[in-house]
Amino acid sequence: MGKFFEALKKSQTVNGRPSPEQAPKKVVSISPEAVDALKLDTTTMQGPVEESPLPLNGMDPRLASFLDPASPAMESFKMLRAKILTRNSSSPPRTIMVTSPQPLDGKTTVAANLAISIAQGIQEHVMLVDCDLRKPALDGLFGLNTDQGMREYLEKGTSVAPYLVKTPVDKLTLLPAGTPPPNPSELLSSEKMRLLVEELKDRYEDRYIIFDATPAQFAAETTFLTSMVDGVLLVVRSGKTARDSILKAIENIGRNKIVGMVFNASNESHKNYRYYYRYYQKEQK
Repeated sequence: MGKFFEALKKSQTVNGRPSPEQAPKKVVSISPEAVDALKLDTTTMQGPVEESPLPLNGMDPRLASFLDPASPAMESFKMLRAKILTRNSSSPPRTIMVTSPQPLDGKTTVAANLAISIAQGIQEHVMLVDCDLRKPALDGLFGLNTDQGMREYLEKGTSVAPYLVKTPVDKLTLLPAGTPPPNPSELLSSEKMRLLVEELKDRYEDRYIIFDATPAQFAAETTFLTSMVDGVLLVVRSGKTARDSILKAIENIGRNKIVGMVFNASNESHKNYRYYYRYYQKEQK
């Protein structure tokens, strides 16, 4: 058998203090100098990702993969796209959930930029689905003003078509979250939600479907969504996301479901990063 997805972390915590507990057996220390060796399995995003800059022509400047095609961030998302779509060339994951261990790790920005990057392919079409009903943000990123979406469909909709919104990006359609409901877990864990995921996958055979989900450690519905998608992309923020939170998120998601991981890095230099994580590819017989 081949390799499992595993965490790469030992010793230091977010505060830079030695961790009193032992790292799991397959957790390995890695120096900053070895970061380049991990690029086959991870993608590092430079710059803060959960700030709130002013909109640019209606779209949020954090959508670098569309607004700034020559930027390093754009190249990072191209790399991320290539790694995910070529992970299993005979059957690449078509339904991908993007989540993070905790809030403010940058999952929504990553989900949006990944969707844009895939849609910029020659033949690929993408549907981006906002499943973070607790704190929806995708419509705002694209400069759209929506008041109906996933919530309204799950509560009373008979067809998802009226809730789909065209974005400024060619070949990219958005299903927004709608207004925040009082019962997000119940809606997203419903049979209707399961049928919706199956419908989107079966109806749009030429499309990739990206789900922006609630942080894995804080919402029960994320576990339910995990069971319905082909793979999960885990987003963590370097120097901020605690090791224990990442390991707990892996446990909740299930290692076999993780297709990759993104390090959202701050503006600090690599030498100031407190830790690095790496996931090995799924075991192959």
